Amino acid sequence: MISIRRSTKSDLQPLMEFISTHWAEQHVLSTSAALMDWQYGTEDGYNFILAWDGNNLVGVLGYIPNWRYDGELSASNIIWLALWKVRDEYQSSMLGFKLLRKIESIYSNFGVAVNGVNLKTARLYESMGYHVQSLNHYYLANSTVSQDLLHNPNNLPLATAAFGEAELKRMHSSDLKDLRFSFDTTSWSKTPVYFDKRFIQHPFYNYYLYGIFLNGELLAVIASRVAEHKGSRVLRVVDFVGDPNVLGESGSAFQRLMSEHKAEYMDFWQFGIPSKTLERAGLQLVDPDGEFICPNYFEPFLRENGRIICCFNKKIDLPFIVCRADGDQDRPNQI
Repeated sequence: MISIRRSTKSDLQPLMEFISTHWAEQHVLSTSAALMDWQYGTEDGYNFILAWDGNNLVGVLGYIPNWRYDGELSASNIIWLALWKVRDEYQSSMLGFKLLRKIESIYSNFGVAVNGVNLKTARLYESMGYHVQSLNHYYLANSTVSQDLLHNPNNLPLATAAFGEAELKRMHSSDLKDLRFSFDTTSWSKTPVYFDKRFIQHPFYNYYLYGIFLNGELLAVIASRVAEHKGSRVLRVVDFVGDPNVLGESGSAFQRLMSEHKAEYMDFWQFGIPSKTLERAGLQLVDPDGEFICPNYFEPFLRENGRIICCFNKKIDLPFIVCRADGDQDRPNQI
């Protein structure tokens, strides 16, 4: 008899063993209890729905509510699905589907989304009425340094910053403490508290938050971090909240930021921001199937393009911006 329930504290060891055995051996969530606690832990358990056949764990579905980082978001927000796996011998029982329906029944009034699924899984979500979209990968090369990580076999002109009047200012926890985002966000009410706890207080990654100002007015905030490979550095913009239009005026500021971090280039994965806005700043879209390569994976490093597919149910209204850090896409793979 299959039983489905939310994870308790005592389920941590079998959960981590399941991930190692049935998802990926030495997966970071099977080896780091600290990361599991930070990303999924609650007062009484973990944000996983588990399927048991007697004493045997046979299926898991993890999820990350936005209000995990700010309790004020619990009134009307979003559940991000994460690791989803059912043992092979239980696939025919539609157990994976039942795990998802359990989430939807518990959080029936909330938007449900997932970031980073393969094409087969995306088709499953589409069959259940979810919107399916691909995040677009944009990059901007630092014109003042040589490029060792970008692979440009056809010597195409690299994306370089266009002049813009926006300015970037580094933001710390103290800057966010009394800040109120007065602008209309198309990111489902991410708050200063959310950005503080999700990024500045992250226990493993060192994130940098920047306010984007135009004519002295704060119009947006971005979260970023530096990735490295063999001494080469890349600046990755992983989240955004605010008025997307100000990004079109941020080319000069992005160039200064890359120089400050000694980064060869910056990249930005996103869905929902018009391409013409980013192109005004000089950013160019990466063709995931093209010969030009802007590496996506750094843990471990792979010199190949990536593809990130997101799905979200119809309780989430457009416009809706999805970035790399939504869900569990931007988490450590190596600790």
